[in-house]
Amino acid sequence: MVQVKEGQAVQGSWLVEQMKNGDVFFASPTLQWRSRGLQGAVCSHEPASAAAVQRLFGQARSEGNAEPVMFGLVPFDSSLKASFTIPAQVEAMPASHGGSSSVQPAGRKPSVVDRRPVPAPEVYGDMVRKALTLYAAGGVSKIVLSRALDVELDTPIDYEYVLRDLLRRNAHGYTFAVPAWSGGDAGAPPAAVMLGASPELLVRREGDRVFINPLAGSIPRHADPAEDKARREGLAVSEKDLREHGYVVRDIVRILKAHCDDLEVPDGPSVIGTDALWHLSTFITGRLKNPEATALDLACALHPTPAICGYPTAVAFQHIKELEPFEREYFAGLVGWQRENGDGEWALTLRCARYDGQRTLRLYAGAGTVAGSDPDSEIRETATKMETFMRAIA
Repeated sequence: MVQVKEGQAVQGSWLVEQMKNGDVFFASPTLQWRSRGLQGAVCSHEPASAAAVQRLFGQARSEGNAEPVMFGLVPFDSSLKASFTIPAQVEAMPASHGGSSSVQPAGRKPSVVDRRPVPAPEVYGDMVRKALTLYAAGGVSKIVLSRALDVELDTPIDYEYVLRDLLRRNAHGYTFAVPAWSGGDAGAPPAAVMLGASPELLVRREGDRVFINPLAGSIPRHADPAEDKARREGLAVSEKDLREHGYVVRDIVRILKAHCDDLEVPDGPSVIGTDALWHLSTFITGRLKNPEATALDLACALHPTPAICGYPTAVAFQHIKELEPFEREYFAGLVGWQRENGDGEWALTLRCARYDGQRTLRLYAGAGTVAGSDPDSEIRETATKMETFMRAIA
């Protein structure tokens, strides 16, 4: 059941108080969701499919949930098992962007006991060099290569503290704490929580209208306003970044044409900013040919896009499996929510970490590489992306 708290949507008000493992939090630029506890929740750990989703909504209704809302995580490799949660009760209210959201709860941030890169930065640089060799040989034009950072803390994190910090830094993005299940006993805590602040919407559906916002091509921001402005203007005309962005948009539009009419695609990207990076962005809208298609149906048809995989996608996907020394799991997958009627929002699971609920996190970051990419620059870009999360937790 959904409780809408429109009357409590004061500036700076966020539904993050007393967050615990197993609670759900998801905030978009306009709406925030929160569940409390697992009692009566319907949870699933299985590959994403229309039949699985329909069965979960049916189960929730049979257990007395009149207005079920599903939250989920779909892996980068969508053939693997997804995590879905339909809480017995959720609260929803408009997102808040008032100044009081900067107030942090009492207490201290944990201290970092240990941090271990996976792989080492120089090995990641070698991965980029191998990709450059593949481009020279032909057959693939873009590969998104990622790396991770395993972090051990001295105490568990405070969800409220971390989420408020991420919300402040990511006011116009998608901030989330969503359970990742492993098929354990019903009612038991989740195996982990995916926690993060993604800048990138994959699909939002409102009735038969859909909205897609790919980002590809980025550069770190700078503390000096003049240098920051120069970087923004340079990104807007960067041949390498515009080429990378073009791969993404062309492939998304190709897929959307099979599912949508009335596609509106800008002639070129705009530049948008987060606290850490400038990004090339294209905002696409369309109307579904089949109004029964859900937000998740369309998201899975698009996933993985060249923005988080490469181009051509199938070839890049195989190279990623060969080059990356770890499994991405839910990183660079999908995170979001959906109503039973198919309306919902699915963002890419970026700027995030897998948290075990105790003292261990694995942070992730990736960068799109194309011919002309510089390994040292890609190392710096991925470090910048992980720092967004590190600043929030420790």
